[in-house]
Amino acid sequence: MSAQPEVWRVSTVEGIFETDLETLKQWIAEGCVLPSDKVSKGTLNWIDAGRAPMLRAAFAGDFSPQPPRQPVYPEAVGGWQTPPPFEDTPQTPPTLQPAPSYESTGYTPPPTNHGNAPSANTCQKHPETAAHFICRMCNATWCEACPRFVSGKIPLCPSCGDLCKLYTEVTTKAAQSEFQASGFGIADFFRAIRYPFQHKLALVCGAMLYSLLLLAGLKGTFIAWMIMFGCISHVISQVAWGRLHRSFMPDFSAFSLWDDLVVPVFLGLGITIVTWGPLIALVIALLFGVLKGPGVPGMMPGQEIAAATETSAPTAEGLDVLTDPNADPKKLEEANKKLNKLRPGSQIAQEAERSQKENEPGAAVSMLLPYLGAGILLILLVLLTLGWAFFYYPMALTVAGYTQSFGAVINPLVGLDTIRRMRSTYFKAFAMVVAVQIVAFVVTVIIGVITSPFNLPFVGNLPANFINGTATFYFNLVIACVLGLSLYKCADRLGITVD
Repeated sequence: MSAQPEVWRVSTVEGIFETDLETLKQWIAEGCVLPSDKVSKGTLNWIDAGRAPMLRAAFAGDFSPQPPRQPVYPEAVGGWQTPPPFEDTPQTPPTLQPAPSYESTGYTPPPTNHGNAPSANTCQKHPETAAHFICRMCNATWCEACPRFVSGKIPLCPSCGDLCKLYTEVTTKAAQSEFQASGFGIADFFRAIRYPFQHKLALVCGAMLYSLLLLAGLKGTFIAWMIMFGCISHVISQVAWGRLHRSFMPDFSAFSLWDDLVVPVFLGLGITIVTWGPLIALVIALLFGVLKGPGVPGMMPGQEIAAATETSAPTAEGLDVLTDPNADPKKLEEANKKLNKLRPGSQIAQEAERSQKENEPGAAVSMLLPYLGAGILLILLVLLTLGWAFFYYPMALTVAGYTQSFGAVINPLVGLDTIRRMRSTYFKAFAMVVAVQIVAFVVTVIIGVITSPFNLPFVGNLPANFINGTATFYFNLVIACVLGLSLYKCADRLGITVD
């Protein structure tokens, strides 16, 4: 009668497992269990594996796994039979007959996978059965019946004794890793175009709700904008984490006032501040006179005549010189010149001379130069702020989507650092976003032209507004998916934890 083996429990990052002592030592030797992992013998308390006296030798490297038991070949059955697990070997081993050849038993041993990846999606022992498990150490694939189960649910590889994982889980992660390392390109753009159609019902309901709210006045527009931005933020975050098959609609069944209302409002406000804030500040500065053009040195024609009259008018001292018979001849001559300039004929001659100078080539340019200087500076500032809003808007959406932080959104250094780490991937995503926006603009114009007969006074073109709202909802989902995929392909550089 065999003795019941001691059951050990081990807690690692992959979960809690139950096994026997020898298998646990083997896991330690293979590096699957670390000294910091927790172990428990039977029902005793959990302790660090490195502190367990029976495991210290294994951690020190002084462990030799027991040789596998010799299989027994029955004479009547052409197959393998091994002793039951955890059965003690008798003190006096039985005398074994020489192992018969494979030809005499009609048995073919199961193939062993010595490569680094599974060779097929079928069981190693039963090629006609699909693989359900895969060993994490030797990558051998097994069906549901082949592994040896510990505690009835933990599969162990029958070939090497290590843990087995679900085949679909491993292959799915391998496919995701390959997809993430494939780089960002045109295939992702077409994937983003198809993305909203993965959930057709959510797309139709969301687009119709968004369009109807746009027709409901200012409050409805505000709610529609909140729903749209909530969907954009949700798509960016989900796709960036690798959840490409999740619905793009937020889970309104578990409505949260903070997460579903306050956060989207603040994130949208932050995007507006960081993108259009410089242009708004420039307009406010111009309206309140904070920014002024340089002073214009030239004067109007009437002002020039008045100034000339004031400077040439004789003073009381000048009139005394004219009436003084003993006055200095030079002063008398100067006083006479000033007096002659006050005559109507002299003023007419001065005005004619001024007009002639204005008609000379280059005179108009000289007069406009002060105005041109102020205008060019203002135009450059407006173009600069518009260019910033146009270029940074996709990154503002991206930062809002994967950080969900108002402080990160309004801080342009966060976005610029993200662009630096994404390198060319962001510029590819930016070009795709621009392409989608151009197509959206063309679609809007076409819809407006087609539905122009429905344009009513005081109401507007309601059919065009509804259809444009539906198209806008779809195009914004495409833009969000493009940005999310660009983050997913750069997750290792941005520190984003993907599924």
